[in-house]
Amino acid sequence: MSKNTYRFIILLLTGLLIFVIWWGVSFSRNNSEIVELPQVIEDIYPLPNDQVPQQSSIIVDVPVGYEIVLIVDNYIIPAQEILFQDAIGLATWRPGPNKSFESWTAGKHTVVVQWSKTTGLPDVGEFSWIFYTY
Repeated sequence: MSKNTYRFIILLLTGLLIFVIWWGVSFSRNNSEIVELPQVIEDIYPLPNDQVPQQSSIIVDVPVGYEIVLIVDNYIIPAQEILFQDAIGLATWRPGPNKSFESWTAGKHTVVVQWSKTTGLPDVGEFSWIFYTY
């Protein structure tokens, strides 16, 4: 092959590399964003606007002494379906057999967490977010 053919191939590969880098950056997520949660909610999973597999659980971490009501896609999840660890204030729920939802459908889901304090002065509130499953 001639010298010009090699130059053309190198130029073409360089252009392809620049395109791939641009494409990756344009579709990347900024993971340094800080999620503003209410003071009562210590942590949640999945985070707002996350895209997670269909096997994922919803996890809500609140301080000890609070109880929560979990509403998923406008359906109140019965308390007996939620695994709540009182000692650490961690609530976990996952769709499954003989539960409110058999499985996550692909797409957008809305979660609402309502909390109330069980002891001391009353403290009630609500927080909602959306996430996506694939």
